[in-house]
Amino acid sequence: MTVGWEDKVRQPIARFAVASVVAAAAVALPMAAAVRPAPASSIAQCPPGETGVIYGCAPFCLPGKYLSPVNGLCMPLPPPPPPPPRV
Repeated sequence: MTVGWEDKVRQPIARFAVASVVAAAAVALPMAAAVRPAPASSIAQCPPGETGVIYGCAPFCLPGKYLSPVNGLCMPLPPPPPPPPRV
């Protein structure tokens, strides 16, 4: 029994099609899980400058720093104003 040229062509095409479907599924499933929206939570409603932690809210920046609305970074607090001059 000899194999015809149609079978020689059909077998690689079928392998490629199956491999393509498997590869597309392997890429699409993790992406679908990553794209789903985050659950809406009414528990972690923290005020500005704080972030949600396990047991509620905590300041976003370390003591002595503040959250800058300009660049979103923790910046050092400005020095206190100088005392008024003595008269």
